[in-house]
Amino acid sequence: MGEREMDFRGSRHEGKGKAKESIVLCDCGLPAKKAQSWTDENCFVRFYGCERYKTPLDCRFFQWIDEGSPYGWQKRDLLEARNNIRQKEETIMELKKNIAKFQSDWAENAEFEEDIINGFLKL
Repeated sequence: MGEREMDFRGSRHEGKGKAKESIVLCDCGLPAKKAQSWTDENCFVRFYGCERYKTPLDCRFFQWIDEGSPYGWQKRDLLEARNNIRQKEETIMELKKNIAKFQSDWAENAEFEEDIINGFLKL
């Protein structure tokens, strides 16, 4: 177990068993965040990274959690699932934009209709 790996009580522990969940500290001394790779090469492989990723304080710490990457049909199926998820997320975003536009158009039409009705009532 490396110097950076500590159990939840803050004391270091040795051994290869996975009975104790460990906290991995990044070079900043903060608990590293768990994330999952979405790249084609390392699809769905978990890793630890700096909590301050993509900020000016990022120490660029990186450590794989999983030892191997999926390959063969597993990799193909995972990439296909990832692409389907991305496509569905894009569709949802487009639908949300359309709903917002329809709501805005409806509000404008409601105001216009109210103006017409008020105009007729004044006659």
